[in-house]
Amino acid sequence: MGYEVLEAPEADVEESAPASRPGPLLRVGIPTPGGKILKAARNAGYSVLFSTNAFMVRDEDGEVISVRKPDPVQFAGLDAALDSAGFVAMSRYRGYPWTIEQYLDLVESWPWAWYASWDQCVEPEIASSKIDVMFRLAETCRLLSEVRMQARDRGLPDPMPVIQGWEVDHYRWSLDHLPLAAWPSLMGVGSMCRRHVHGPNGILAVVEALDRELPAGVGLHLFGVKGDALRFLSDHPRIASVDSMAWDFSARRQHPTGRTAEKRIGVMHDWVRRNAGQLSLPKVPYDLQLFEEPSEEASAELAEWLELVVDNQTDAISAWHHCMRTWVGG
Repeated sequence: MGYEVLEAPEADVEESAPASRPGPLLRVGIPTPGGKILKAARNAGYSVLFSTNAFMVRDEDGEVISVRKPDPVQFAGLDAALDSAGFVAMSRYRGYPWTIEQYLDLVESWPWAWYASWDQCVEPEIASSKIDVMFRLAETCRLLSEVRMQARDRGLPDPMPVIQGWEVDHYRWSLDHLPLAAWPSLMGVGSMCRRHVHGPNGILAVVEALDRELPAGVGLHLFGVKGDALRFLSDHPRIASVDSMAWDFSARRQHPTGRTAEKRIGVMHDWVRRNAGQLSLPKVPYDLQLFEEPSEEASAELAEWLELVVDNQTDAISAWHHCMRTWVGG
């Protein structure tokens, strides 16, 4: 069950681009679970990605009380995947405001192309210290175990594993600690949206480092990659798919007032044509030098606590508080 790699490479999930399709698959982020924008995307034949946040129903106090299920009429024939909305959860709510049970209720309500495991993003505005980053990486590993276990109890396929990081070595650490019995055929890579293309920890450096570490048959889905980066990744054999909702942010800039659904749809179509065109072009060559020296190692005690989180013997918040009390006092 799930995304286990089979013997034959052609058994990969649908994101593993068939030979007839040039470049990685572009998934268009759709902000609402229904309406004119969704209809336009479906009619255009776009592959899409939804944020879990769009399906959550809240009471007057803002508490999530239920899940809005996809409308089978509006979703008919749609190639749709589901993002756990980790960045939105961390940046807007300081944690997931919905439960894993509610998330899996949504997963269970539609035959998604794939659904992502929960993750803890580590963008600088979210993770304020190296210790915070490391515990978020460990919690991302633990959450894969938790979501997968509850999904299997329901008879659902395994979630797509997601790895996190900000520095290249963070992603290497995540690969080493991800609780996998077998390598998946598709793996999500987070914290891509606000990252530079070039540089020692840029998108290209992360992709090349992962390409070196992963065995054959493991494709990557890059969350939030857009613009200039696409020309450098257009025919990279490791990249199965990318997604972005940048078009909607562009629509807000272009139409700060009077932003109708029709205007947003026009911006969406223009953005898809431009970015899909980038992915269909030959890859722009680049010379990338990767440094093999590891970053500063975590202390032995921190490493022990990180292992406890990864092994699901505690959660990152509890472990972090223990370490802060021990090292800082209070």
